[in-house]
Amino acid sequence: MGNKHILLVDDDVGFAKILGINLQAHSYSVTTVHTGKDALEKAKLKPDLILLDIVLPDITGYEVCHKLRQNKATSRIPIVILTAKGAPREKVEALHIGADDYITKPFQTEELIARVESLLRRSHYFQEEVNGKPEVINEIKEIIENGLIIPHFQPIFSLKPRKLLGLEVLSRPMPKTYFSNTEVLFSAAFRLGMLFDLEMACHKKALAELGNKVKKNLVFFNISPYIIQDPKFRDITSFYKPYSDLEAVVFELTERIAIEDFDVFLKNTKNLKKYGFKIAIDDIGSGYASLNSVVELKPDFIKIDIHLIHDIHIDPVRQNLLKAIMTFCKDSGITAIAEGIEKPEELETIIAFGVNAAQGYFLGRPNPNIEEIIQTL
Repeated sequence: MGNKHILLVDDDVGFAKILGINLQAHSYSVTTVHTGKDALEKAKLKPDLILLDIVLPDITGYEVCHKLRQNKATSRIPIVILTAKGAPREKVEALHIGADDYITKPFQTEELIARVESLLRRSHYFQEEVNGKPEVINEIKEIIENGLIIPHFQPIFSLKPRKLLGLEVLSRPMPKTYFSNTEVLFSAAFRLGMLFDLEMACHKKALAELGNKVKKNLVFFNISPYIIQDPKFRDITSFYKPYSDLEAVVFELTERIAIEDFDVFLKNTKNLKKYGFKIAIDDIGSGYASLNSVVELKPDFIKIDIHLIHDIHIDPVRQNLLKAIMTFCKDSGITAIAEGIEKPEELETIIAFGVNAAQGYFLGRPNPNIEEIIQTL
């Protein structure tokens, strides 16, 4: 895989310099930039692969990735996200907007090189498959049309008193298919313009699986802003009504990519609330969910990011930030949900600060079997 050109995008000049030297030692040519704007400009030269940090000084790596995928000239360049942020939800969001791989810092250089070489091979093979074999596209269509999706459900608990508030939906493709890997499936669907239909197929399968098994509880669906901006999303009530009370459906929004037309996004989101849907804003405290969106959207829920919750019982700075968030939520009538509870001490601390609800491995892992979830309640 020598003589390949890699575009390295990272705001840490020292880190980028060292990584660039290591890549050159493995016979790659490297162009290094430190801002999102420069990344978009250099991507016009069509490198063989892009290594992309999330935290950049001007726009986020998520936004860069999204813009590259929206541009026909750069839409097929393999992108690897390099970041210190390692929560599963962040990985899923990156893959949904078109990243091909996700590597968490710190990492071993040899592992990175192995993944880069594997991705370059896979990308070449995938392009041949898509361009030359329509059965690959047909298989994605079959997954969508026949609901070849396995929903997983993670419980969210109200804390005082502790009882089930709702379930967050996470979707996985069925095994033994060409796209049995979730990352490859969603990345391919995005590139082929089929992500909206795939998302709706995941929602439909989850709602059908739920049926009446969990009554009077909410169902949280992760959804990106650009899908809400899609014209097809305007008539969404007809999709959900046969399956669920609209007031039980919560759209969990993430802001890791740019909202291209905030006015349209805001109008569509407000219409959803008029129909009875609830709105949650994800990852408060991560640096991506802006206060502007909270003010404008007036969400029913905010989800406090796992990075703020991690080890909060021993970190006064995290505690001070949580205290400020909870004051705002209480004054604004917003329900706060803490994500990523992994230790009993974290749970005790957030309860002491008045957090309304929580989820995490300590409280319950994602599970495709709803009956098992119910039995543990």
